[in-house]
Amino acid sequence: MPANGDTTNREVTFTALPGGNRNNNGTFNNIGNNGNWWSATENNATNAWNRNMNYNNSNVNRNNNNKELGFSVRCVRDLKENTATGIISLWLL
Repeated sequence: MPANGDTTNREVTFTALPGGNRNNNGTFNNIGNNGNWWSATENNATNAWNRNMNYNNSNVNRNNNNKELGFSVRCVRDLKENTATGIISLWLL
């Protein structure tokens, strides 16, 4: 956000391809029907949070599943704002 507190419309693009999931027995399900993406947040030692989208509606669901399941991951880059100029750039680690 700019230093003066004004908000700016920023476009975020994410193509949610329905890659389905891999079960803990190694079989694949729902390819072409839904997509599942892991969150970086664990719920406990065996479960983590994920998001799910289905091809037939616009809902984004939050679920808690066993980490043995095979879901997609989404790589995200952090952005850093120069508070003097308001310019946002990639945060380089």
